Amino acid sequence: MSRSLKDGEIDELKSRADIHNIVSGYVSLKKSGKSYSGLCPFHKEKTPSFSVDPGKQLYHCFGCGEGGDIISFIEKIENMDFIEAIELIANKIGYKLKYNMSGASRESGKARNRIYEINELAKKYFQFILHNSKSGNAPLDYLKKRGFSDKTIQEFEVGYSMDLWNNFTDFILKRGFKEKEITDSGLAIESTKKPGAIYDRFRGRLMFPIEDIIGKPIGFGGRILAEKSGTARQNAKYINTPETRVYSKSKNIYRIHQAKNHIVKSDEVLIVEGYTDVMALYQSGILNAVASLGTALTSDQIKILGRFTKNIVLVFDSDQAGINASLKGIERLKEYNERLDLYFESNLNIKVAVLEKGYDPAEFILKKGKENFLERVKKAQDIIDFTIDIILEKHEIGDLSGKLKASDDLIKFIMTLSSSIIQEECVKKIALRLNLRENLLLEEMQKKKNAPRSNESYLDRSKNLEEKKEKVLPYKKVEIEALKLIINGLGNKLDEFLDLGSGYFRFEDTKELYEVLTKEINEAGKNNKRVNFPIKIPSGILKDPGTKKLYNFILFSEIYYNEDEIDPASDEILNNLRKIYISEEIEYVRKKMIEYDNAKKKSSIEEIEKLDRKHDNLYQRLIKLEQKKQNLGIINI
Repeated sequence: MSRSLKDGEIDELKSRADIHNIVSGYVSLKKSGKSYSGLCPFHKEKTPSFSVDPGKQLYHCFGCGEGGDIISFIEKIENMDFIEAIELIANKIGYKLKYNMSGASRESGKARNRIYEINELAKKYFQFILHNSKSGNAPLDYLKKRGFSDKTIQEFEVGYSMDLWNNFTDFILKRGFKEKEITDSGLAIESTKKPGAIYDRFRGRLMFPIEDIIGKPIGFGGRILAEKSGTARQNAKYINTPETRVYSKSKNIYRIHQAKNHIVKSDEVLIVEGYTDVMALYQSGILNAVASLGTALTSDQIKILGRFTKNIVLVFDSDQAGINASLKGIERLKEYNERLDLYFESNLNIKVAVLEKGYDPAEFILKKGKENFLERVKKAQDIIDFTIDIILEKHEIGDLSGKLKASDDLIKFIMTLSSSIIQEECVKKIALRLNLRENLLLEEMQKKKNAPRSNESYLDRSKNLEEKKEKVLPYKKVEIEALKLIINGLGNKLDEFLDLGSGYFRFEDTKELYEVLTKEINEAGKNNKRVNFPIKIPSGILKDPGTKKLYNFILFSEIYYNEDEIDPASDEILNNLRKIYISEEIEYVRKKMIEYDNAKKKSSIEEIEKLDRKHDNLYQRLIKLEQKKQNLGIINI
């Protein structure tokens, strides 16, 4: 949602927020004449040189020279951008910022605020149940038996959702919220049996509030306590709030709001998997730990962490789940800079710490102690070394067959690294581990690079430039080629590309660029203006840095098609886009058919008949989609 503050809002906020009250939350201040003084939070010192003047609403350090108003103080100390700092101050003093918004944006803003309000009430409600009801006795005992103190439980605002269908929904409905608002928050689910009725999503679970970077409650994580509950059998150990207007598991990090200053101070962040892992580390005095809201870090989460430190340690237990998660983590991390070695070029130092078998981080630190845990972190391996070790563990390298398989897997891994320096270092390490000559590994790498590729298409001609500069996913390359044709106005198929719609573009940057291009062309048509190619997009239109990078990449890319090849190439690209889109539809239909088949096992005769009809309809749809896909021809990507 694009928003801008109304005129005068910043001045209004600054007039309501007292700089002394805000700064004293970070610095111990003592009265000194008309101002207050303390030790500067921005540099080490023994004699106070940091001054806050409430009359001027300014701060200044006579030691390091840092100074400014309340907003610049929050920007600096919280490592936030301007808007984040403003929103945090407003949140601290309970002031609702006023934005300039269109009708649709205004409604969206209201909906977001309602979700925040529901989440805040839910957080207090779940805490009340845990600490003030008989239902909370067992979960509270569970936490204490795990070794958590009352202080830690209160600090993390842990709560409990009763094992009833409508306990929370009844509570929140009585406070004036509508059914749709509650389901939009993710805390309730719409009933399939009673139209219009809703029931609690979280039942019989410990509740862990999730906040955004400025401390607003955006969702919850729920941990089941009993395998069988009174409402239903719930298999998932943990469930999270689903994607909402304010919560996205790929873009948020558990406890980042509380940990970020400690991350900056220690210049390191520890990534663990569970909420209780973070709690246990915090209780032991390790304050720079956070949890990803899934099994592996996403590129968005890495971007957030990169603002506070360049040193990231992934902490896993040694069981297979931990190892699998770490390997998935490597794949996810590659999405951030598109190549693993770019972390090093960006000064990101990513390591992996593996704990003893049978211990997760919470159990390890509560039973083995803080010092043993920190020793494990100290011994954390570089992520590339860790990857090499994991690949080698998969094979019996004592015999020739195992050694050949291991070297083949390792060469494939090395070839994903675009930096020749890092490749060379990896080859040295692998040669030493496998007792092979370096030149043999290099020769094998060269053979794989030079291996001929069959069925070359028009798309294949663009591979050289793209593979030298950055690795592009095959499906994404199709979308980039389509955008290249649109931007340069090549061929006679432009209208067909414009008629596709943004749904055919699966990646955020290609989708945004496609939408901007179609808007520019359509507006030119409405105003009877001629479109000049290549299309020049005005500065400021593209908001996302990744989209700007993609646009510049396309502008400076070479055109690989002769004049008489452009239309055949366009047909191939259009077919590929349509085939990818249809393939996703087919996958969705097949999943739904499986769902209906599984549902029939637990249904009545009447319900089975309904499910059969739905299944048949999907089957007919599947046949049509498969035929449509076949008619589009072979996809070459």
